[in-house]
Amino acid sequence: MKRDKALMGEILKQLASFGTIYGDVEKIQSALPGQIAPELILHHLRLLHDRGLAAVDMHNFWRVTDQVYDALEAGGDLFAGHGAPPAVNRGIDN
Repeated sequence: MKRDKALMGEILKQLASFGTIYGDVEKIQSALPGQIAPELILHHLRLLHDRGLAAVDMHNFWRVTDQVYDALEAGGDLFAGHGAPPAVNRGIDN
């Protein structure tokens, strides 16, 4: 499966728009334009998690991390400086 940075950006923007209500794959899918398969969304969510841009809780609800809000507010590149995962072990939200 190929990585789609445009889709990753759209997923992050949708998650950020949910505010304090975290999103599951179905909610994200319904907010995105077009018909995107749930497994494709989940694959890209995992890639975003690898980069430290998305976090997931034990119920598979996703949210953006603070770095995403900073990048969105600055109007910058969401993927700048996120080539490797951070050194800390993030795990899942509790």
